[in-house]
Amino acid sequence: MAHERLDEHRRRHGYRTFAEMAELAETNTIFDLGSTLIAKNAEIGSGNVFYPGVIVHCDGGGCVIGQNNTFFPSTLLLAEAGGRIAIGDACTFGPGGVQIKANRPGAELHVGDRVRVLNGAEIVGSSVLGSGSQIIGAVAAQSVRLGAGDDFEGPDPDTRGAVLKGFGLARSIWLEAGDVVNGSGDFAAAPVERQLSYHPRVAR
Repeated sequence: MAHERLDEHRRRHGYRTFAEMAELAETNTIFDLGSTLIAKNAEIGSGNVFYPGVIVHCDGGGCVIGQNNTFFPSTLLLAEAGGRIAIGDACTFGPGGVQIKANRPGAELHVGDRVRVLNGAEIVGSSVLGSGSQIIGAVAAQSVRLGAGDDFEGPDPDTRGAVLKGFGLARSIWLEAGDVVNGSGDFAAAPVERQLSYHPRVAR
């Protein structure tokens, strides 16, 4: 009976019921069916890992999630008012709480493969996070474009995906592969550097 009452609340707000979550868990890892909320109309691939407290909310928007992604606790995906979120494969969201919001008409938020977003980052607006890119820290990223490249374990920092790190507002910033901006308040005032200045090349 308790699940029936909770399922009614879930249906009313567009989320999957417990039975539908259990079905989703046949091809994905969902540690806690009770605290994880996933929209009924969200398209979910296989091999994803959802920790407790993850919310995928699509109300008047669209959300597509690929395969083998990891969503740590307190990750929020919000697609509303015609906004769309598309996530590729093998990405990591969190730990530290992450918010990804396409909640305005026309907002398109694309995340490539092997992307890392963690430590309190918030992404809004029409943004593109190319494969291998990273946003690290309490960064409010608005309509940014991060160039694609190798992931953070790639041997040459100059060919890794672009990086925003630090804290503060990053608005309308476009970076190429190998670029990094380390912001402390207003990212517009921070220089664009090369990742090689922070990480040496890895000998093979």
